[in-house]
Amino acid sequence: MGDPTANAGLAIEQSGVQTAEDGFPLAIYKTASIKNAEISLRLKADGGKSDQGGGVAVRLRSPQDYYLVQMDALRDEVLFSRVSDGASEEIVSVDADVASHSWHTLTVRARDDEFVVSLDGIWVFTGFDRTLSGAGKIALWTKGDSVTRFDQIEIAPLP
Repeated sequence: MGDPTANAGLAIEQSGVQTAEDGFPLAIYKTASIKNAEISLRLKADGGKSDQGGGVAVRLRSPQDYYLVQMDALRDEVLFSRVSDGASEEIVSVDADVASHSWHTLTVRARDDEFVVSLDGIWVFTGFDRTLSGAGKIALWTKGDSVTRFDQIEIAPLP
């Protein structure tokens, strides 16, 4: 969609309202199956009553099994979770300045069991988990009634 605030003037937007509060829309990048990678994207939480934010799913094996790095503008946090059989388990959560209606750059560097996360170029946390050790897809992620825009998505495989 057209967005004059996006770097190229265009953005991907998740704007459909989910009827269930725990809806997790995914836009899966089907051509990549990667274990170790650095993924960077700009995103902007533009609306939502119960949820405002989004993130990136990595090592996605199915829509029910993946790692998730997300920013939450309503709660001012950045989180790292594991989704297994559709149930989310938080691994790390850190308070962060996540303003609604502003572009933020979210970066995750996933290498083996280490996940280094930064927001707007500043390190936020390093999380560790060994559960999903193989390669998987990468996807854009939102939750519930979030209206989220994505821009400037970069995926770089790591050795």
